[in-house]
Amino acid sequence: MSTIEQQANRWVVREKNGPLDEGERAALDAWRGSDVRHQGAYLRALAIHAALEDAVAGEAAPAANDHAAAPRRPGRRAALWYGAMAASLAVAVGAGMFMAQPRPVTYATVTGEFRRVPLGDHSVAHINSGSQIIVTLTEGERHVELVRGEAWFDVAKDKSRPFVVAAGNARARAVGTSFSVARRPDGADILVTEGVVEAWRQDGEGAAKVVLAAGDSARVPARAGQMTVAREPEEVARKLAWRDGKMVFRNQTLTTAVAEFNRYSRKPIVVADSALAGRTLVGRYKVDDPELFARDVAAYLRVPVSITHEKIILGDVRLLDGAAEPGNNKEAGKQKN
Repeated sequence: MSTIEQQANRWVVREKNGPLDEGERAALDAWRGSDVRHQGAYLRALAIHAALEDAVAGEAAPAANDHAAAPRRPGRRAALWYGAMAASLAVAVGAGMFMAQPRPVTYATVTGEFRRVPLGDHSVAHINSGSQIIVTLTEGERHVELVRGEAWFDVAKDKSRPFVVAAGNARARAVGTSFSVARRPDGADILVTEGVVEAWRQDGEGAAKVVLAAGDSARVPARAGQMTVAREPEEVARKLAWRDGKMVFRNQTLTTAVAEFNRYSRKPIVVADSALAGRTLVGRYKVDDPELFARDVAAYLRVPVSITHEKIILGDVRLLDGAAEPGNNKEAGKQKN
């Protein structure tokens, strides 16, 4: 069985032989994200190959007046020196040296999938279902674009390289802390679980910035409008229960609960009866068990529940009238356990 270092070396060699196709890129991302040691080994392999390439290029350069000179192989002394340099780079990376990743790296999840991705700066991104991030690490900044969905970041401390997350017009910046950003059609939500985060809206006029501490949340509107900030530690913890595969409701509307379940399940819940609109929910469920949730709701409300291969229907199916599409729960209302 090959060692992690050998696997990392093979990946780097493969990348240097030409662009990876979609399947290979997905396999590399999966390998890097499956174990924190894989990310470190990959970065060490990159450093070693870069050092060796520089060494060979330096030795192979012909003299200015030797137009036809063939490339020279590095001498024994140079090879030893460059080998020592590469080994030193590997040790430095293993000890925690920051490695720049000027080329953007994309990580994505499908419906029902969660990913824990170690980044090159020793931060970790926890990516929620149906989400996508693009990570670019440079010497001056660690930049993450949240293309869609939600991610929680455990940021490694590095005051010289701020960690910035962009979600549409919303921006969140930290140095060493933990926070999440969720992109919505009308803006973005920022939740802080540790440390301090600076949030603002990026626009032509330069919106005012706010400082958020652990337990704070902020809604950053996509267009003109004031950011709203709240101090709600319990609500922050509730909204981030997905990291543990859970969904928690404390008087949330049925509309909200169904929308959350539909984010994780390929079998959507449809609410047939608009008469349920005045109820709210209290409960704790696994994100991958929408059928249990639907049965509990049906039992409490004393309404029927129909489960098919395609969807889960709450309420009398005759009330649908063909208007409700899977995942479109406009008839949903409020409910309480």
